[in-house]
Amino acid sequence: MFELCDCGKKAIWVYMPGYNSGCNPYHCDDCVPRDCTCDTRFVECGEKPDGEEKVDWVWYNKEKTIWKYIDERGRFYPCVEFDYDENGFERELNPHI
Repeated sequence: MFELCDCGKKAIWVYMPGYNSGCNPYHCDDCVPRDCTCDTRFVECGEKPDGEEKVDWVWYNKEKTIWKYIDERGRFYPCVEFDYDENGFERELNPHI
């Protein structure tokens, strides 16, 4: 059995610190929060990031001084505090239950 997102799909992302509120830290690819400031990159001296614009990265502001990487579907990545496993996370069974 695998951990599930609140929407019922198999979770492939987990928020490693967990949530103080006790909310489910497991998320599918569609529900994981994206666009965290931790992966914001600032341009210095007009340099551009590696890769192709609008394929690998996009400008984040109209002044073209901030950019962010994007995934193959053009979405921002989740916060770096999320762990990813393309196969999902197996649910740990408690042998004492």
